[in-house]
Amino acid sequence: MVSDTWLTGHFWICVGIAVLNLLDAFVTHYLLMNGARELNPIMNALYRYHPLGFIGIKLFFSGIILVFGLLPVHPIAQKLTFGVFLVYSLVVLWQLYLFISF
Repeated sequence: MVSDTWLTGHFWICVGIAVLNLLDAFVTHYLLMNGARELNPIMNALYRYHPLGFIGIKLFFSGIILVFGLLPVHPIAQKLTFGVFLVYSLVVLWQLYLFISF
């Protein structure tokens, strides 16, 4: 039942990943506008082609992540999702440090 899905930890972890993804998009955009370099070659090519395309793709993936949070998943997938959340948190914390340093 969908109403029960809103109460699961898996859903809220996916919300956290989606928020981190959006924060990553806007902080990355700011950093790139101020001389930083995108290390992901695919996202770098997309950003160089068009910055709004870069942000649009990040928005799209945030939506996909939210849909994933609504789906029932195996407990192992839930643990992996939490691992993604932890790693992505570290990445975004590093970006925020760079953002504050600029």
